[in-house]
Amino acid sequence: MPTLPRRRRPADEEVDDQDDRPTQRRRRAGDEDSEGASEEAGGAEGDGSIETQLIKKLVRYALACEYSRTPIRREGIRDKVLGAHGRSFRHVFDGAQKQLRAVFGMEMVELPVRDKTTLSVEEQRKAAKSQSKGSSSSNTYILVTTLPEDYRTAAIVAPSRIPTAEKEAAYVGLYSMIVTIIQLNRGELSDPKLKRYLQRLNAETNTPVEKTDLLLQRLIRQNYIVKTVERNAQGDDDAITWRVGPRAKQELTDEAMASIVRDVYGEAYDQELEAKLQASLKIRERKPVNGIIETDQGEDVDADADADENEDDAEEED
Repeated sequence: MPTLPRRRRPADEEVDDQDDRPTQRRRRAGDEDSEGASEEAGGAEGDGSIETQLIKKLVRYALACEYSRTPIRREGIRDKVLGAHGRSFRHVFDGAQKQLRAVFGMEMVELPVRDKTTLSVEEQRKAAKSQSKGSSSSNTYILVTTLPEDYRTAAIVAPSRIPTAEKEAAYVGLYSMIVTIIQLNRGELSDPKLKRYLQRLNAETNTPVEKTDLLLQRLIRQNYIVKTVERNAQGDDDAITWRVGPRAKQELTDEAMASIVRDVYGEAYDQELEAKLQASLKIRERKPVNGIIETDQGEDVDADADADENEDDAEEED
């Protein structure tokens, strides 16, 4: 069978094919460039949304920590919130502060550094190491209210309903009383004295909270009080001292502690007690304004009227 000669493609077709190839290459290159540009634009948009999500995540984390009265630590923020975006700490932190203030009326406040006398040996080593690196902050935060003083009332800032409002109110009142007692004893109190105070308060039976030992452990964990133990080399009992913790220093002001004492004394409160409070807590002197003295019970007493009555009584006696 004779072989047929192979048909050659026309020269013009070959030329057309050669002309098409560079055009296709250019088209593909253009498509790749446009895809790269769109990816870059999408990445830029993604960065903004990521920061927004991190801010929301930090707000939720801060609220969850405050609910359980767990300190908000910088390491926890990096591990549980930021992850691979650790360099964005300052931007995310500032954004979360704005959201907390605008929406919840709260803000994160750094706790003061603990006194060296309240640190264990291991904690003292860590503190010395951090000081050698030039760090003097605790890197630990809690949430505090930013509401004006007039709005910080029980009717507005009510106790948490979990477990119940009654138990939460009792717990707040009890730890406020314990912190106040320690502060009035020059900021530190021995263990036997604190136990005697709690016995006089019937804390074991009259409060719907844990037993005394469990309550104190809870207060230590939440940084309301600090327990220091001095080991006795002679084998006797160790000396335990209680001090005011960093959280209590932020939550309970000296004026708040003085108000607690005035409420406890009630009608027995007098100017002599007020002078002692001013000396112990370094609070400002309560002076009458326009002849009116406002008592803690919300009653207004006219100082000028009382003075006139006393003068009338003196004249009648004469």
